[in-house]
Amino acid sequence: MNMDALQDFINVITHGSFSAASRVTATPKASISRRIRQLEDELQTRLFERTNTGFALTSEGTMLFERITPLINELNDIKTDMMEQTANLSGKLRISVPPVIAFDILGKVVARYRELYPLVELELVADSRLADPIREGFDAVLRVDPKVDEEMIGIKIFRETLVFVASPQYRERLVSAKPITALPFISIGTHWQPTQISTVWGGEPREFNVNTELYISSPFITRSIIISGFGSALLPEALVADDIKANRLISLGVSEEPELVLWCLYPSRRYVTGRLKAFIDLLRETFSQSKGINH
Repeated sequence: MNMDALQDFINVITHGSFSAASRVTATPKASISRRIRQLEDELQTRLFERTNTGFALTSEGTMLFERITPLINELNDIKTDMMEQTANLSGKLRISVPPVIAFDILGKVVARYRELYPLVELELVADSRLADPIREGFDAVLRVDPKVDEEMIGIKIFRETLVFVASPQYRERLVSAKPITALPFISIGTHWQPTQISTVWGGEPREFNVNTELYISSPFITRSIIISGFGSALLPEALVADDIKANRLISLGVSEEPELVLWCLYPSRRYVTGRLKAFIDLLRETFSQSKGINH
């Protein structure tokens, strides 16, 4: 099978249309159409069906896409890595990142990576859904406490402590003779409804009664809500350390809940390219230097 035709086939699916694939790859649309017709002739089957809105994959096209995409990606990586033996890092690096860990520090990682490796085309995709790295063409995905997946290899990047924080408006009531009955609590990302939060505060174990009143998917929005005067939540220490110092938030101690662990995952059938290794090394170095992060 012709490699260019297979790459055209993948590009059309990835970008959503023949026209889009043509624009992105700077390849004439007629050339893409011709090579895919030749591929269909060679395989003696139709890969696409025309629809009112564009096209749809046939069952044979779907099977080809699922089987050939990881192989083409690996061949492209091998080609690029062979070139990297005698030249600076180059090529494309595509990483999926959940918004929950898109702290400011991740921006520093990207800026530093760009400075060190200007020839690498780095694409960072922040998405709350669970991306399929093999099918969607990601070199790696960053995940917090991921489930075990035999198709993926994991490298631990950092551990992060959870801090129980609350709005400063509750400060006096927390230390008064008649303390607040239950703090309004914001549950992040799930419908977890705790009634009590256990922490270590001032070197002593403490328990706080809470009443879950909001469910917010983003830790950043949660932080903003609490700073604005409402509620409490368990948030990553790196996200709230500066706010606690500036008295925008009050700390009610380190949570006894398990730490958050950030992993970098990549398909087990693929090796770590020079581009990805450099990104992982920079991630670990930068996060380890960040205040409040414990390995």
